Amino acid sequence: MGYATILIKEMPALRSPSLIIGLRGWGNALEVSADMAAYLVDQHQGRSIGHIHSDACYRYDENRPIIKIENGELKAIQCPGGRLFAVQSSGDNNKDLLILIADEPHINWHCFSSEVVDLAITFGATSVITLGSLLDHVLHMDRIITAAATGVDYSDVFKRYHVGPVNYHGPCSIHNLILDQCRKREIAGVSLWGHCPAYVQGITHYGLMIHLGRLLAEMIPFPIQIDGLQTRWKDVKVEIQQLIKENPKLEAIMEEIRKKKRAGAWQNLDQSGKTKGNVISLEAFRGVSGQSLSGSNQQPPYKNS
Repeated sequence: MGYATILIKEMPALRSPSLIIGLRGWGNALEVSADMAAYLVDQHQGRSIGHIHSDACYRYDENRPIIKIENGELKAIQCPGGRLFAVQSSGDNNKDLLILIADEPHINWHCFSSEVVDLAITFGATSVITLGSLLDHVLHMDRIITAAATGVDYSDVFKRYHVGPVNYHGPCSIHNLILDQCRKREIAGVSLWGHCPAYVQGITHYGLMIHLGRLLAEMIPFPIQIDGLQTRWKDVKVEIQQLIKENPKLEAIMEEIRKKKRAGAWQNLDQSGKTKGNVISLEAFRGVSGQSLSGSNQQPPYKNS
């Protein structure tokens, strides 16, 4: 079965799945969006059932293919793209999942968004949930998620997890086009946005992923274990606290944010202290370029298209 932007190699029978979309790129601050989707795939041994048609979705002069050459011999070329996974739950009363992990498309947004929702409907999906994350004037201890939705009422679960409504007017992401396609096709659509601290770089915000995982587990519903995320976040917090201790400017930035919170106001990103010399870089702190918390430099397989 072929789509102009998504190529499907098999159509497994799934039980009322939800489609979860995690995109790398503009809406993936501190890796929350794509890594949350990838965590679900890894945790439940998701099976790849399709991939993005790279030529239909990407400009290679903006996101160039990666090549591997050894001793003058071309070994491989990896183009930007992504893959679609099927996750089948073992529980009798649980729903299944479709998970799309991809680089944010550069072109053909309307076609991509329309076909993503068409694909969800073809699989009998009950909802489409896009994951996004942005830099904001918040603390790394905060757990702030906002949402926009259509065709569904999550007010009860949103209230329990303090999820606020999105209030925004300006340039949009592809998440919004997907949400609009859900509205037109009368399928439940939700766009979730995690708010990440603008003064931190070079980390994955596992703390926010923990909160997002718990929220998703109730929204879908689907069993999501967060033990692995908790262990990783504990390690990252130790490193962040050490950096703050060594840099009084960062503590001053955090105190400014605390004052804004006590006053009940959020400050815009361009005033958030994201300036040279006021940003934590855990990569520099570790002293090992590109090394992950696990100590591995290998990219997990779900990041290949």
